[in-house]
Amino acid sequence: MRRSSVSSRIREQSSVVRKLIQQREFLLIVILVAMCVIIGSYNAGFWTIANFKGLARSFALDSVVLIGMTFLLISGMFDISVASVMAFSSFSFTFLFVNGTPLLFSALITLAIAAMIGFANGFIITKFKVNPFITTLSMQTIVRGLVQALSQGRPIRAAAKNFTIYSTSEIFGIPTVFIVAVVILIIVDILLRNIRYFRQLYFIGGNETSAELIGIDVNKTRIVFFIVTAMLAAVSGMLSATRLEGANPTAYVGKEMQLLVAAVIGGCSLNGGEGTMFGSALGLLFMFILNNGLIMFRVDIFWFNFAVGFFLVVVVLINTLSSEAIIKRDRRNFEQAKS
Repeated sequence: MRRSSVSSRIREQSSVVRKLIQQREFLLIVILVAMCVIIGSYNAGFWTIANFKGLARSFALDSVVLIGMTFLLISGMFDISVASVMAFSSFSFTFLFVNGTPLLFSALITLAIAAMIGFANGFIITKFKVNPFITTLSMQTIVRGLVQALSQGRPIRAAAKNFTIYSTSEIFGIPTVFIVAVVILIIVDILLRNIRYFRQLYFIGGNETSAELIGIDVNKTRIVFFIVTAMLAAVSGMLSATRLEGANPTAYVGKEMQLLVAAVIGGCSLNGGEGTMFGSALGLLFMFILNNGLIMFRVDIFWFNFAVGFFLVVVVLINTLSSEAIIKRDRRNFEQAKS
């Protein structure tokens, strides 16, 4: 009896370990820890407080937009106009403040404009059935052209203390924006796992027709989250402006692809119906540590993009193999239960 109970306990423990290893988030954590150890052993500057503060602030600002991108990807959509919205919001927020508009009203006006951009994206995609890539690419070009025309390509500065305090303040030596971002990411992850309104994104992304049949207003939900994504991009752009003490109309080029790749690395699918906020955050953290590591290794600037692309392919392959292993495990368990 004792031997059988011990052996069954060992089998249960090994099963738990095997399931843990097959989880995408667990693999990402292992990869991140390994990267930190390797980079830190090569260059001690990686472990400095200044480096971690810089990473924390950058991660916090990008994670705000990542939330919206994750929402859309789970629902089977995506938005590649977010970088242009960030640039426009950064400029409009700074311009309004510099020209005498109170900080709060500058932020509210900027958020209202971003909401209209998000609504336009969602309305065109859902009502006219235009491909999301074409729609958001067109909006990206329109918004980027608009900010460049309004600014004439010139950056704008704003170094007032009440303007910069939001992204420079710290609590016990930790950037405040990072603490707030982590709390928000945790809340969003809980909402996606437990709250019905957010859970319906998985139904919409998994099977749009079935979602409509069970009473979900697919078009309305997608429009709402396109608006949310644009407004989150505006928040990130405004916070970036306060950190950089101004705005540059040519900034954030390519940012949308970095966020898209980070979410996919973290478990989201371009086909929809998959992903978690925790996984997306780990994917973004991977992107930041990878870029930081290449700088620490003093990789030639002309080889930088090649190196980033190579490592991204490796991680995506690992994640894909992990997903296939999970599918095979679930199929095997189903067949065993049926027999």
